[in-house]
Amino acid sequence: MLPDSGSTGPGSQPVLSVRDLVIDAVSDEGRERIVDHVSFDVMAGSVFGIVGESGSGKTLTMLAVMGLLPNNLRVAGGEVWLEGRNLLTLSAEDLRKIRGGRLAMIFQDPMTSLNPVINVGKQIGEIIEIHNPSLSRGARKDRVVELLSLVGIPDPGRRYKQFPHEFSGGMRQRAMIAMAVANAPTLLIADEPTTALDVTIQAQVMEILAEVRERTNTSMVLVTHDLGLVAESADEIGVMYGGRMMERASVADVFANPSHPYTVGLFNSLPRIDAELDELYSIAGQPPTVGAYPSGCVFHPRCGLSEGRPACASNEPALVSVTQGHLAACHFIEEVTPWAARVAAAALGRSK
Repeated sequence: MLPDSGSTGPGSQPVLSVRDLVIDAVSDEGRERIVDHVSFDVMAGSVFGIVGESGSGKTLTMLAVMGLLPNNLRVAGGEVWLEGRNLLTLSAEDLRKIRGGRLAMIFQDPMTSLNPVINVGKQIGEIIEIHNPSLSRGARKDRVVELLSLVGIPDPGRRYKQFPHEFSGGMRQRAMIAMAVANAPTLLIADEPTTALDVTIQAQVMEILAEVRERTNTSMVLVTHDLGLVAESADEIGVMYGGRMMERASVADVFANPSHPYTVGLFNSLPRIDAELDELYSIAGQPPTVGAYPSGCVFHPRCGLSEGRPACASNEPALVSVTQGHLAACHFIEEVTPWAARVAAAALGRSK
């Protein structure tokens, strides 16, 4: 049988608390800020979605949580608490004992994450053996076969012996999910788990993740570009841009009342089924180069609400309360809703 995580389902206590996380890039020229004072909680039994364009700092934030940052990046401040332990203060040895056990991650590309010369079953079995060394070889194999069955891989006994190249893309992603949940982690980080999969397989993968989470009582961080995926799967959402948290709230609150111009832009960029548009709305300009962020609000050069106002260019806005539990970082929060309505109306006007 699969081990139980010990959790009893959704609750009011955070499994993961990230507080003022700062990540710097270190080079011969000095240090550049990459992630700037990011904070959020993942509640027991819940799904926290992190969205934003490429280069916004989503994946780097979660690699810092895992203790897997590249050598040229450093955590320069903040705390990362998992079940009452600050992961940033642990030794490399203690962190290895947690990774793959209480904390696990599904990486973006399963083909590069799986070893091409070791069969899939053995690779999954290794992660079980590391955290359960007393388990016999036969019991370990039985658990791997059970995991392969759990994630929807047909004929798991035969597939156990096969190599990654003998699996389809969807099956490799399922194998990565099996590996990540092998020891019933308290927290599962899913980094773009449906990237490069067709729509049907995407839906299957998300259904598998939901089933596995329900069975093992695992909390999850879902890192994605796909706002639809977050709407269907997450309880809370954090919107990141330029290494900063722009908005944070329940999924229902953010979708009902987006309160940062960047969030509004992301939502308006989605295809609509209630109107025919000549062209999709797009956020002006390009995301900033990582580590070369503008002063003030990092989004102000692309912001349609800023319109060159000095406060946006000179002062970094703090996350402030919009409503209870709903935070946004904008100097002109009270103007966001009427501005968003004008943007939406203008898009509909162009469709006529």
